[in-house]
Amino acid sequence: MRSLDFLPSTRLNQLQLIDIAVVLAMLPHLLILKWPMLLFLIAGSIFIIRKKDSQNTLYAFMFLGALAIGLSFFAEYNFSSFSRLLVYISLLVSLLTYAIVLQRLTRQLCIYLLLAPAMLMSLAFFFYNSIGMLFYSLFTLFVFTLLILYEHMQSSLMNALRINALLYLFSLPIVLMLFLVFPRISYKNAGFGFKGEEIIRSGHDGNMYIDSNALLVPSSKLVMEVSFEKELPSERYLYFRGSTLYVDNQKKWTHGEKSPIQNQRVLEAKDIINYRINLYPHKKRFVYMLDLPLRVPPKSSIDSDYIVMSETPLEENFDYKASSALSYKTVEVSEKEKEKALIFDPIRDPRVYEKLFESVDINEYDTVKVQKLIDFFRSLDLSYSLRPKPMDLEHPVDSFLLDSKIGYCVHFASSFATSARMIGLPSRVVTGYKGNIANAVNNYLIVTEADAHAWVEIYLKERGWVRFEPTATARRFIQSEQRGLSNTYAKSSAINTFFKEINIRYMYTRHVINTWILQYDRSKQVSLLKEILSSTLFMLKFAASFIGIILLSFLVFMLLQKRRCEDVLLCEMQSLIQFLKAKGFMRKQGETMFDFLRRVADKDPKFSGINEVNRCYHEARYAKASEKGPALLRESIRAFKDSLTNG
Repeated sequence: MRSLDFLPSTRLNQLQLIDIAVVLAMLPHLLILKWPMLLFLIAGSIFIIRKKDSQNTLYAFMFLGALAIGLSFFAEYNFSSFSRLLVYISLLVSLLTYAIVLQRLTRQLCIYLLLAPAMLMSLAFFFYNSIGMLFYSLFTLFVFTLLILYEHMQSSLMNALRINALLYLFSLPIVLMLFLVFPRISYKNAGFGFKGEEIIRSGHDGNMYIDSNALLVPSSKLVMEVSFEKELPSERYLYFRGSTLYVDNQKKWTHGEKSPIQNQRVLEAKDIINYRINLYPHKKRFVYMLDLPLRVPPKSSIDSDYIVMSETPLEENFDYKASSALSYKTVEVSEKEKEKALIFDPIRDPRVYEKLFESVDINEYDTVKVQKLIDFFRSLDLSYSLRPKPMDLEHPVDSFLLDSKIGYCVHFASSFATSARMIGLPSRVVTGYKGNIANAVNNYLIVTEADAHAWVEIYLKERGWVRFEPTATARRFIQSEQRGLSNTYAKSSAINTFFKEINIRYMYTRHVINTWILQYDRSKQVSLLKEILSSTLFMLKFAASFIGIILLSFLVFMLLQKRRCEDVLLCEMQSLIQFLKAKGFMRKQGETMFDFLRRVADKDPKFSGINEVNRCYHEARYAKASEKGPALLRESIRAFKDSLTNG
């Protein structure tokens, strides 16, 4: 097989190798360098490539670089700015770039030019904390060590690549152990942040519209990622509360008067579940939690309506631990709050008001009235669709329930809450997100904008606020206007489902990497060590996994250690040399193959058959009379071994 080695004349020199390393390390910083420094870097690169170096050029770039740094940080010339770590690191990157360009223009190596790639990569971690950066760093580190080996070994690139891979495999178990047990420093209270991978905003603004502004966001954009401490709860519990609404303004529902912060909100909490949420920035203060929240995230508050709000709008990803009760009994509300939850206009929707009183006795028990209200909705033959018919907003409940009969969650929730008030049941609308188990892997769930939802809570005596799902009263769920038109749509739907499943698996993998690598901090380290010390089964699993990694690394190490045969004839002869070594014949240092084989033949008459091997080898090596030379050599070696064995 033909080698991929560089020819001696094409080997890269030290400066070229340093250039490769610097370019790889500089790439992440191109997104954060100020434009004057970018222009300086581009100009310097052009002069370096074109080899336009002189004393005057060096002086000119000294001036231009100083000017570029001055312009880049002109607005930061005060102590408070440079005390911020990110500004300080940006200045360090700019100064390092300045030094690299000037030194590279001199065409000479120095210690800081050799260390520059490692310094640039280290500084990049202050700006990026993402999976992409993690894999890019591993790739860059691999290339760095490959370049070092290639330079110092003075061997082929393929050989350096093989040795580099062996070193990585050999170090894998050690690196893993150091990663798990090496002391961690907590940066939670440090004055800097990390740049995220993406900014995604949700469409939830705390109100619920039933007109053309209705919250309809059938988008796959992420709102939050949820990881449960144990198994995933049933889908009937996956309601993430965003806002609680009392006031029906005909075209939209609002919260109205702000509810006070209340410490005692739950009388009885059962089926408590712990989980963690990575909430994507949405420019508002809503902090979504599984209904009913018990523990409030840091820098957040909860009011008597269970609305959790952060102190400031969420401009960055908010990662927080949460705790909620799946079964609960809330505290008794005040008469003022009940009155607020009973307000409706009987003149606005007279037809529904009249029909309700025909089927529901207002003096019956609340539980009976609720069941009759549900039966009433089911009897109306309603349909759920993301493309509802136009409604009369002057009489929205009458129009939806008795005329159009087609709508989605906001229309169901609004009509159900208003109808409940008509028969004397305090009610309110809740908006947020309802998780879909189709978007879950193990105990991990992603919530998208398409999961935006609205439901209703009704206050029942001795039970408090109880959640009801009005959309469950729909007789039909119309998913798409194209439904059933042709097999083409079915195939398209299957393809979409396939890619959706791949995307969920990818998100889950990314979540695991984020949780256990990028966010592996001191608290996770302590909890892992505690789990190892307290659980024998977990300790055995951990030890078995670690041993498995060592064995796998060793196996691949041994496979890579076997060098590829670059000389077919020598590889054929290698088995003969090992065979003769077992017989007591050692090839002397400096001894040619011809002299070695002839010495073996002269030593003992029974080894005379090796002369044929000697002839075939040298004929194939030097005469090259036939392409069958290696095969003839192999056959002569086999015949020689057989003659000794049979003899």
